[in-house]
Amino acid sequence: DAAAKFEHLQRLGKAFYQKHKRYPTFWLDKVCINQRNIEDGLKVLPINVMACDKVLVLCGETYASRLWCAWELFILFSFTDALQAAERVVLLPLSDNSECYDRLASFDVASAHCYDPNDEGRLRKVINAVGAEVFNSKIRALAATVSANSADNFTALCSFCR
Repeated sequence: DAAAKFEHLQRLGKAFYQKHKRYPTFWLDKVCINQRNIEDGLKVLPINVMACDKVLVLCGETYASRLWCAWELFILFSFTDALQAAERVVLLPLSDNSECYDRLASFDVASAHCYDPNDEGRLRKVINAVGAEVFNSKIRALAATVSANSADNFTALCSFCR
């Protein structure tokens, strides 16, 4: 839901501004990756994700079924240990908290897809090299850890403003 995401970003921006007297800087995958040349964006995605202090997940109904979203989370686990990765993720459910965590806790890469079948093929090639079950277990572990760290939306929002 674009409106809910925008509302959360506005609230986050205001909270961040109140604490730091400046607005936050965001790297937004959909905006910062050239959508006409996804392949080049895929090559540098790990650099962009790992350069972020925090990874904000606006978790709506379709989040766990979108392969690109899971891929970005998986990148964190590829370059840091599970605890460090979980500390960098701020998960803001757009609706019922438990549904968001439940979807991620039961994540199955076989049920996640991309809009573009070419993108999906490239991602699945890498995922298959790592192993689908390894991929699934890392996303599920992240869900469990982040769920414990993000008791509610306000707590998660405040943790982003550090």
